[in-house]
Order: sequence, then structure tokens, then C-alpha cells
Amino acid sequence: MRYSEIDFARGLAVVLMLVFHFFFDASYFGKIELNGIFWYYFPRFIGGMFIFISGYTLSIIRPDFKRVGKKALKLAALAAFITLVTYVGVPGSYVVYGIIHFFATATVAGYLFLKYPRMQLFAGLSLFLAGIYFNQLRLQTGVLVWLGLMPYGFSTLDYYPFLPWFGIFLLGMFAGSHIKPEGKFPEIPLISTLGKNSLKVYIIQHPVIILFLHLLYGDVLQQIL
Repeated sequence: MRYSEIDFARGLAVVLMLVFHFFFDASYFGKIELNGIFWYYFPRFIGGMFIFISGYTLSIIRPDFKRVGKKALKLAALAAFITLVTYVGVPGSYVVYGIIHFFATATVAGYLFLKYPRMQLFAGLSLFLAGIYFNQLRLQTGVLVWLGLMPYGFSTLDYYPFLPWFGIFLLGMFAGSHIKPEGKFPEIPLISTLGKNSLKVYIIQHPVIILFLHLLYGDVLQQIL
């Protein structure tokens, strides 16, 4: 069953994601500069929205493990593809553990908390705070980069480590355990459609944005080719 409130909330996150990635891609190709604290926190706010909504949705739908496993495998395959493509195209900043990698892991880990709603709030806050601390540390190895412990000189295009973000996921699950959608929210066609197809939009967004930037500036595709 779909809930119009969830589709709308995810659709808003998609709109914000598209706005940010337009500016991010324009910056990557040297057309504009993104400086200041806003451009640091804006994408993290958007990612946090997706993560919170995903945790909330898992708590509401309460799927069986077979469905969870199937979804996690699909996300893991997509994550591996993203790593491969970025390793070939941007070897110095390829995606090791981006938001899709996170969702593949969090979907399975979140399933373990479905039967323990009382733990979701405490564990969520604790893991979030632990992750904030971990993100300030630097190691000589990149083995634990997925957890939030970065090596010196680490650079990547997309990074959503398990901590602190799984804390946000659990807080979303806690909200879903206590606040149920009614499915009576009026659908706003474009935003709701984006919300229903958020993963598809995520996959195709950069090629579309890059093509638009090329039409706008005339030399973007040459930088790729």
C-alpha cells in the first residue's frame, strides 16, 4: 500500500536533490563556484530527508525478510555499479560508500530493529552522536571508511557512512512506530510522481543534468569525452 504523505515527502526531497545536483554538476565542470556553509549542509539535509523517510517507511510497511533481502540486493548491485563507473571516470574521488551503499546496508540492519520500537530512539540518538565523533577521526587505513572512520586525504563524490546516518534511519523508524500516515493527503501530481520514482530519478538525473548543462554552456560533453 502506498501512502500519499510519504510520496509527497519523498517527492520534495527529490526536488531538492535535483536542485542541488544541478549546482553541484555546474560547479564540477567549472561553471560556477559553491562556497560557504550552506553548500556544505544543504546536501546533507537532503540526504537526511531521504534517510529519515526510508526508515519511517520501513517501520510503516514492515516487510518480511525476503522482501527486505531482495531490495537490499538490488541496491547493492546498483551501489557496485556506481563504484565501478566513478572509479573509471573519477578515480581520485570515486564513490566508496555513497547513499545507495548506505541504503543497501541500512535496509537490512533496520529490519533487525522492527520488533524493538523502544530501542529505536535510544539507539538512533546514540549511533548518531557516535558517528559525529567518528567522523572527526582520521586513520591510516580505509578499511572502516564505510563505518565513518576516514583515512587521511580521503576524497569522494558521495559519502554517507553507516554512522551517523543509521542513527537518522532509526529515528525515522521510531517516528513510524508512533505516527501512522492516513493516506488522505491530497496528491500533487508532479511531486508525488517524483516521490514514487525516486530511485529511477536518482539513476538518470546526472546524465540529464549534464546534457542540459552542455546545451546551456556548449562545452560540457567535451570535458567528459
